[in-house]
Amino acid sequence: LLLDCVLIVTSVVPPELPMELSLAVNTSLAALSRYAIFCTEPFRIPYAGRVDIACFDKTGTLTGEDLVVDGVAGLSLGQSGATAEADGAQSEVTAVIDTGLQTTLVLATAHALVKLDEGDVVGEPMEKATLTSLGWTLGRNDTLTSKALTAARGASYATTPDAVQIKRRFQFSSALKRQSSVATVVVTNRETGKKVRGTFVGVKGAPETIRGMLVDTPPKYEETFKYFTRNGGRVLALAYKYLSKEQEIGQNRINNLKREEVECDLHFAGFLVLQCPLKDDAKKAVRMLNESSHRVIMITGDNPLTAVHVARQVEIVDREVLILDAPENDESGEKLVWKSTDEKVNIPVDPRQPLDPEILKSKDLCITGYALAKYKDEKALAELLRHTWVYARVSPRQKEEILLGLKDAGYTTLMCGDGTNDVGALKQAHIGVALLNGSEDDLKRIAEHFRTTKMKEVYEKQVQVMKRFNQPAPPVPVLIAHLYPPGPTNPHYEKAVQREAEKKGGPGAVYPTPAANGHSDGIETVMSPGAKALQQSNKAQTLEEQRKEKAQNAAASLADKFTSSMMEQEDENDPPTIKLGDASVAAPFTSKLANVIAIPNIIRQGRCTLVATIQMYKILALNCLISAYSLSVLYLDGIKFGDGQVTISGMLMSSVEGLSKERPQPNIFNPYIIGSVLGQFAIHIATLIYISRYVQRTEPKRADVDLEGEFEPSLLNSAIYLLQLIQQISTFAINYQGRPFRESIGENRGMYYGILLVTGVAFSCATEFVPELNTKLKLVPFTLDFKITMTATMIVDYCGCWVVEKVLKNAFSDFRPKDIALRRPDQIEVEEKRRREEQEAADREKERALEAQIEALEAKKRS
Repeated sequence: LLLDCVLIVTSVVPPELPMELSLAVNTSLAALSRYAIFCTEPFRIPYAGRVDIACFDKTGTLTGEDLVVDGVAGLSLGQSGATAEADGAQSEVTAVIDTGLQTTLVLATAHALVKLDEGDVVGEPMEKATLTSLGWTLGRNDTLTSKALTAARGASYATTPDAVQIKRRFQFSSALKRQSSVATVVVTNRETGKKVRGTFVGVKGAPETIRGMLVDTPPKYEETFKYFTRNGGRVLALAYKYLSKEQEIGQNRINNLKREEVECDLHFAGFLVLQCPLKDDAKKAVRMLNESSHRVIMITGDNPLTAVHVARQVEIVDREVLILDAPENDESGEKLVWKSTDEKVNIPVDPRQPLDPEILKSKDLCITGYALAKYKDEKALAELLRHTWVYARVSPRQKEEILLGLKDAGYTTLMCGDGTNDVGALKQAHIGVALLNGSEDDLKRIAEHFRTTKMKEVYEKQVQVMKRFNQPAPPVPVLIAHLYPPGPTNPHYEKAVQREAEKKGGPGAVYPTPAANGHSDGIETVMSPGAKALQQSNKAQTLEEQRKEKAQNAAASLADKFTSSMMEQEDENDPPTIKLGDASVAAPFTSKLANVIAIPNIIRQGRCTLVATIQMYKILALNCLISAYSLSVLYLDGIKFGDGQVTISGMLMSSVEGLSKERPQPNIFNPYIIGSVLGQFAIHIATLIYISRYVQRTEPKRADVDLEGEFEPSLLNSAIYLLQLIQQISTFAINYQGRPFRESIGENRGMYYGILLVTGVAFSCATEFVPELNTKLKLVPFTLDFKITMTATMIVDYCGCWVVEKVLKNAFSDFRPKDIALRRPDQIEVEEKRRREEQEAADREKERALEAQIEALEAKKRS
């Protein structure tokens, strides 16, 4: 009895459940790796299927890392005759290389670039681009020299810089929003020819911050920088001052300077304007998330006007945007206003009062870090987070607080970033995704280099083995033939050289040829032991060996196969390596590619995993309940299954491309899942009880049931077997979760044909359509009345379970997205119109392709 109870309990708690759950997660991991996405915390994959809010950093995430320097604006502020816009903003941009001496010195010194001992300059891409455009180079010990200071350009300066050296840097701070440098400058007075050493301060930072440090703010200062930020430019204010013009200040005094002493009483030197183009797939990825009812928001430390411009480009916002920020010339530091991007609207706001519902309903909102700090401990903060689309000028700490606030509101969050300032937010989000600055070409080159290195190592081992036994070196594999000198043991040399030349320089390019002595420019492997063995074999080559060249060519193919098999064995033992940054360490998901489309791919696989997990729970629960009933109640009636019957029943035992608006069920503890399992189980038990009693009326129960006896065919055994077979079919077919989250059961060909096959077997046996099959399965002959009753019971069982599933699914399942992700009717209308236009364009393209094929066939017939 104890053993029987243990069997029942182990059947109810299936041992295969952990394995199947792990299989579902591992399948998603493998699918993500094909997109160059790697996960360090696989348990987070199902969370990706529940994402409500997708948060993106701007620079380096939605926009590229490579900044384009437009030039310097605002150099003519306050001067008459300068080109100006309607609001007085000066729109003229001067090329960086044509700016004045002070502006040039600020651009050359106010940066954090460092030159390594190896000669590489490291630092922010923006600062690299600026220094390159300026025509200056950074040397050792922070010295700077100008390559672009031509005689014509130098003639416009009263003094010409001869040498510049940065003595001290005050690094950029997200809180201070500026950086500065103290440098010594050696200049030559063009009138007197006298050289003067001075100490120069260059400051660069946010225009709003630098404004308060200027001695005299030029007119239309704010209008000018806002003009460029509205048009998507990244704008930095430049300022300077001289600590000393006649003599150099000593290093000790410079080291004792406080930052406040340096960054004050400055003079305006212009606005540096940079453009950061969108990534190619940014708009497509955001559109996919929008159309699948995800809330997409931007969290950036950049200027709010620039952030709003980029958000409109990628369709994060599509209505008029109001920015919550401090009013102009606010002395108290306590006031807030809603203002439009053109500043024609200004609405005062009290953080202690509820938000205006009309604004929340009709406008898209942008909030600055300053305004967010004012709402930190206010009741209206939750409502503000609920309706905000763009966060600008926020610190890394505020990014983290935004994610915490959204999580506390009950939303599942995703954060995508690429830099150190995103680390806190990546840790706090349910799904953190770090984007590395890689491309598909980079990955191909890395993989090719890895494969070449592996093959070279394997070949060197082969050469050593052959040399040990005084045998000639084996043929060089095709992949590395260009690394070794030509010869009879390198029959693929010419093809390999041509292949490498075309890779690097296109058709017709020439690849460097290894010299006769075994050396080749830029190829380290030629003087390896394998290469030396090749040289020795070439020198000792005789006429007889030349006759064997054809045989060696044939052996080369065999050697390639052998080498490839050895490489595959070694590859399995070597784990992939990823060059991580700060964001990659913090985020559970890392994409080697810089593609934003990684986010929809992660969400797609998360939904697939979540749906598969819930499906497994339902199917295993039903199978376990049925098995428990069979092992207990039916077992007492002496019911057993034959080997053939178990084999047939055991035959029963990928994600879609698009994202749907519907959401998978978040967990199994809801009325739909529990009700569906219990309802289907009730129908299965009812049909089992009915058919067993029907059989007992037809064939009386034997009084001497031998529970330990061998299997003997009987009417009750045959009826219960066929009924449980159709129950297994219905369990898989009805509870299969297909569209819109995964491929439908019809698209899953293996399962589809398997279910059709077993269904055909079940009904064929119930009707004795193929008597030989019944005999093979050890089923007893059936009467006509029993055939009708059995077939009807099987149909009722299947249809009843289908009805229970559909009714409970429609009544209790909640596939709707959260309120924060719901789309407005006008947005849905625009999306449907766009889909119709895309479908019409695709149809027209198909028609054109078909017409082209017809014309080609007709032309072929005429010819």
